[in-house]
Amino acid sequence: MNLKIARYVFNVVKESGHLLHRLDRKTLKIDDRPLSKLRFIFLRLLKEMDDTELRDLSPPQTVKGMTHLKREAFVKSVRVPGLKIHKQEIGKSQKTWKPLVLKIPGLKPVAELSDKDAHRDSHSLILLDPEKLAEGSLLPQQVEMLERLGLNLEEPDKFEVELGYDNWSVADIMRAVLPTGVENVTSFTQVGHIAHLNLKPETLPYKSLIGEVILDKIPSVKTVVNKLNTIDNTYRNFSMELLAGEDNYITQAKEHGCVFELDFSKVYWNSRLATEHQRITELIPKESVVYDVFAGVGPFAIPLAKKRLCKVHANDLNPASYRALVQNIKLNNIVPDNVIASNLDGKEFILTVIKENLQQKLKQSIGICVLSKNDDLTNNTETETKNSVKKSVKCDEDIIRTGSSSYVIMNLPAMAVEFLSNFRGILYSPAYSSLATENLQKAVDAILPQVFCYAFSPKGSIDTELRARVEKALGCPVPADYSTRLVRNVAPNKEMICISFKLWPELVLSSRETDEDSKKTESFEPDEPDSKRQKITND
Repeated sequence: MNLKIARYVFNVVKESGHLLHRLDRKTLKIDDRPLSKLRFIFLRLLKEMDDTELRDLSPPQTVKGMTHLKREAFVKSVRVPGLKIHKQEIGKSQKTWKPLVLKIPGLKPVAELSDKDAHRDSHSLILLDPEKLAEGSLLPQQVEMLERLGLNLEEPDKFEVELGYDNWSVADIMRAVLPTGVENVTSFTQVGHIAHLNLKPETLPYKSLIGEVILDKIPSVKTVVNKLNTIDNTYRNFSMELLAGEDNYITQAKEHGCVFELDFSKVYWNSRLATEHQRITELIPKESVVYDVFAGVGPFAIPLAKKRLCKVHANDLNPASYRALVQNIKLNNIVPDNVIASNLDGKEFILTVIKENLQQKLKQSIGICVLSKNDDLTNNTETETKNSVKKSVKCDEDIIRTGSSSYVIMNLPAMAVEFLSNFRGILYSPAYSSLATENLQKAVDAILPQVFCYAFSPKGSIDTELRARVEKALGCPVPADYSTRLVRNVAPNKEMICISFKLWPELVLSSRETDEDSKKTESFEPDEPDSKRQKITND
């Protein structure tokens, strides 16, 4: 509105500047009409500036820099345009005024007139949004209808309204309180009744106020916490401080029809990965076998078993995550045998559970009956084993299935790539060294899983930095048909990536002893210090 007045002043001066004097009956006189116009315009300008302050629908400027919440300090009177309508006409005319009403939390747009108003008993007051009444924002038919209802669009009647703390949103209050230039605190993660923030250093002086405001404004939030450090411990959970509300961290999260109960202070949960959880769940075919190396509380494992009827081997090193996983299997009414939970180090899980399952599948695929859990090929003498294998290798085309019917999920972006080295030589046996036949290659290829490995990578360096790390861990180039996909942006120069490829016979049948890196990680000792052990959980 001030811009409109400024243009008007400019036009008046432009049109009247040459009339500063006039000739009247041969007498030179000063023409004060332009000055009178200017005086009128400036008085109008002052009035409009006053009205603008009153129409400012944001919290009062006096709360700027407040560190401890004082709700009474947010009280403010504003003047907004309004329309008096006879109560009998409200229903009939609402198509005209309803799109233009003032929408503020806790404020009813249809209000009673003041006790002093003569029309209090017969009329109601419709509070209108001044921005929606601005010049150029209304259609001609709207203008006609509003004028017919008695609204003067040039100078609408204004009514004083008192606003307070309850009338502003979290974003409004944060914007008003935080210093100019400090990023507004408008986003946070909610897990059940817990609101989780990651405050920047410049907002820490206001953390108590921020916690109280979120607790006040979001009814479903009962606890507000702030992350204190980076996730760098063995179990990948972070320290936190309570900003406001209940000191209760046991909560339930719901995702795509599944329920997850967890202790937020002891396990890792990221609601921002909900889309990725759903994507992988829908991507994996029904009744597949899935190995979830860093399963956490089950965001992949539970929906895969419940919705896709998959057989899931789910593992996590964190005892709290393991207990929650077992509980969530029950909460979601999953047949116990469909999700087999384990509490192992990721490396141990790969070299025991996954390895044994692949060996069993390989027996079925090539018809080797001499392999068993207690009678491994490597336990036989070399001559006996070779003779047995030569007799039993059939590679029946009906037995070998094309495509991958099993999948490995490795959702530990900070470290998952390092665990890939454990797949090198996972099916190695001296007995196979002399059987590099086409049939054996097909048999092994048929039972190998597709891997989904998550990693953090600098922005824009997927095919350089990440690929180099993966190939270093594997000790050889990745297959030509590998794929990478952006999962989400973690920071301005940090991305979460999913790299996917199918394991291949040469990798799993190679001798681990010939690879220097593999030799260092061949055995794992349960009594290794935590700083030396590979750390696992989900991200």
